[in-house]
Amino acid sequence: MIPDAPQVRRDLVRLARHAESLGLVSYAQGNLSARILGTDYVLITPSGVPYSELEPQDIVTVDLAGRPVHGALEPSSETIVHVMTYQAYPQVGACVHVEPPYLNALAVANVPLPNVLGNFVYLFGGQGLGVVPALCSGTREFAERSVQALAHHFGVVWKNHGLFCVGQDLGHAFNRCVAAEQAARVYYLALLLRQTSPDLIPRDVEEEMVEIARARGWARPL
Repeated sequence: MIPDAPQVRRDLVRLARHAESLGLVSYAQGNLSARILGTDYVLITPSGVPYSELEPQDIVTVDLAGRPVHGALEPSSETIVHVMTYQAYPQVGACVHVEPPYLNALAVANVPLPNVLGNFVYLFGGQGLGVVPALCSGTREFAERSVQALAHHFGVVWKNHGLFCVGQDLGHAFNRCVAAEQAARVYYLALLLRQTSPDLIPRDVEEEMVEIARARGWARPL
């Protein structure tokens, strides 16, 4: 019998809609997944369904090879990067991919996002974001490059595409996406002012924040 997690299904729908309301995705962009606790199965959003129409029963169950095992719809076209992340990092409980405009703007302009806001430092353990070059998504090479970049980060920028974050659970992964786009927006606006170079968090304060984040479980190593 294939295990299920009805509350996780509801959470996936709720956060997908919340991502759209925050401007992190549009229509049916992005994808969210969560591992069914204690199993080798994953719940993931389907391909091509607008979030305004998404319902819990539309969420697809796949195994860790990415094969659909339950559900009437096709799983996300980027399922491979989700399942390969779970295979490589068993402590990851959820993955969220969004397409945030400010972060994407910085990335295509080749402007790295520094540690400009406290929440960004806390939730990413002071390590910032990894970067995966522009590749065709949904391919094994694309997934492999993403998994490699996650070895040192809790989130990666997919150049000319979007953001992919992991977490112990859906809330944690989603909060990382929000924090990254918030930091990107502030940094983008600061760069537009052009009066001075934007002030970053002092290194000693950043190190203190990282210790707090680790102690509170906000940024546990993968």
